[in-house]
Amino acid sequence: MKRILVTGSTGTLGRPVAAHLAALGHDVRGLSRRPGAAHQGDLVTGAGLDAALTGVDTVVHCASDTRRQGRTDIAATRNLLDAAARAGHPHIVFVSIVGVDRIPYPYYRIKLEAERLIEAYGGTTLRATQFHDFVLAGARLAGRLPLVFAPDVQVQPIATRDVAARLGELVDQQVPGRADDLGGPEVLFAPDLFRGYLDRIGSRRRIVPVRLPGAAFRAFRQGEHLTPAHRSGGERWSDFLGGTPVER
Repeated sequence: MKRILVTGSTGTLGRPVAAHLAALGHDVRGLSRRPGAAHQGDLVTGAGLDAALTGVDTVVHCASDTRRQGRTDIAATRNLLDAAARAGHPHIVFVSIVGVDRIPYPYYRIKLEAERLIEAYGGTTLRATQFHDFVLAGARLAGRLPLVFAPDVQVQPIATRDVAARLGELVDQQVPGRADDLGGPEVLFAPDLFRGYLDRIGSRRRIVPVRLPGAAFRAFRQGEHLTPAHRSGGERWSDFLGGTPVER
């Protein structure tokens, strides 16, 4: 049994990661900024990190400032690594995104810089493809319009619980460096994924595939965010939709 600190433990990925690690028998701590939390800490300011990391064997770093495109992620990662070094250098497993070194997208550049910090520390990085939840959020947003605009790109969505299972393996292995990428079990076009969502809610709205200008979208069109050679055997998009409440 390991004592593990999970950052972002209440987020889309952090929640299933914490639950999976606890189910494996580990002593899991969830880092939270909420007052009164058992392990309160703020990655951006560094407050409370020393106490949260006391006695920890491993850190799974899932936290990311996605609402602001990772604006605070570098500072947060540096603070975490500094506190980890003071706490005896526990192993750190970081979650990144497939293609961050090939797609010139601002959030991806930040992720890549965070990867470099993790590598310099001696931690492990796992790159995963887009989560089912992320694709669903995009479909919900687009589905509010009379015409449903969908990016004309392929996507390889993956279930967060499948990413959590792989992170559980990496926690046990504790091998530094970049692990093999992890992708969903199927590569599909985003318009088809959106169509599946619309069918699920009984909508016959028209889907309009769109292509955007710029180098980032061109890289997505070229499939730089995909890893077909590293498909998981996990949950497919249709199964995810069938088991998830998908409000309009």
